[in-house]
Amino acid sequence: MPERVRGSLDWGTYANSFAFRLALVRRQRGLSQEALAHKAGMHRNQVSNLERARSNREPFISDPQLSTVYRLAVALDVPPTYLLPDANGLLPEQSPELTDGSRVEKELYERLAGEADG
Repeated sequence: MPERVRGSLDWGTYANSFAFRLALVRRQRGLSQEALAHKAGMHRNQVSNLERARSNREPFISDPQLSTVYRLAVALDVPPTYLLPDANGLLPEQSPELTDGSRVEKELYERLAGEADG
């Protein structure tokens, strides 16, 4: 995302948070990157790049399209907000998941467990 569009938002921190969430939910669902890619109709390399917050294009930070986020959410059987950091509030410059990843991991585990129970 060009600096003029991104503004003060440190996109790399949000890309890393998305990557963390995607990998966590995928593992919770017992899927390999290959299996998730197949279910979502994309190439395994794309899933791998998203989970590493990497892109082949400058600035080399992943920036998935909304359709990609929704395809992954459908394939993982979760609401898209599970994959999006800080989806329920205003965004600080950096994603707080970088400093409080264990809290986020716990919340996602609880959400996924609640779905299984309900």
